[in-house]
Amino acid sequence: MITKILGICLLIGSLGVVYQFESSSTAVGVWRIFHWPALVLTGIGPMGLILLCTDRKILWKSIKMFFGPSPIGLQKKHERALKALQNISQELYTQGVKPLEGLDVRKFSPLFKRTVERLSVKMPTKDIRDLVKHEKDRAEMRLSQNVNFFGLGVRLAPSVGMLGTILGMVRLLSALQDPSQIGSHMGLALLTTFYGLFFSLAVWTPIQQRFERLLEVELFWYDQVIHYLELLEARKPAQYFADLSEEAFAKAKKAEGAR
Repeated sequence: MITKILGICLLIGSLGVVYQFESSSTAVGVWRIFHWPALVLTGIGPMGLILLCTDRKILWKSIKMFFGPSPIGLQKKHERALKALQNISQELYTQGVKPLEGLDVRKFSPLFKRTVERLSVKMPTKDIRDLVKHEKDRAEMRLSQNVNFFGLGVRLAPSVGMLGTILGMVRLLSALQDPSQIGSHMGLALLTTFYGLFFSLAVWTPIQQRFERLLEVELFWYDQVIHYLELLEARKPAQYFADLSEEAFAKAKKAEGAR
């Protein structure tokens, strides 16, 4: 409820700023492109609409993930953990869970930390695989919600810009008798569309791409952990674990692109 009230305030407030101050800019020449009421509408207006359409928990998780590890950083964490598990895979067959005690899991990703903890308490690998598969489904749903959250910004920014365009045209038609006001109204009509497209392409789209990459990395490494546990359960030799790497991730991406 709080997010919806805040969203309404942001949207109405940005529209009010445009209506009240659209002709207050005194900039001349090329500086007229920095029309601050248009920037307010297209920068804040989509956020208001997003808050209206989004649950507070999804909003909070999206913000936390935005300031969390980058896709490259997360990839490196996963690779570091997998390499450590690969190095002791053969020892796990002969010494049980003892080799896991020497692992420094502080730099591991949460996925591998949980895997090591479960192996350490001698949980059957089949049960661990089932848990990882369930966690993968939840992670996919959660990350898809984050992708959709920022995808709203991609779609809504141009639409909010069109609101400003329509508002500017209405003001323009009402001021035809005063030629001195036509320029400012026309500027608002054009610049809100411009900034709507600008924020969509230069701000919201890169953020959405970041989360799509996070989704790809997370789901890939869930599959890699499941595969690792399958090899461990079948007591495969150490060389069977060699394909669990960034190279495998690159091959998977290449195959996906070919389809």
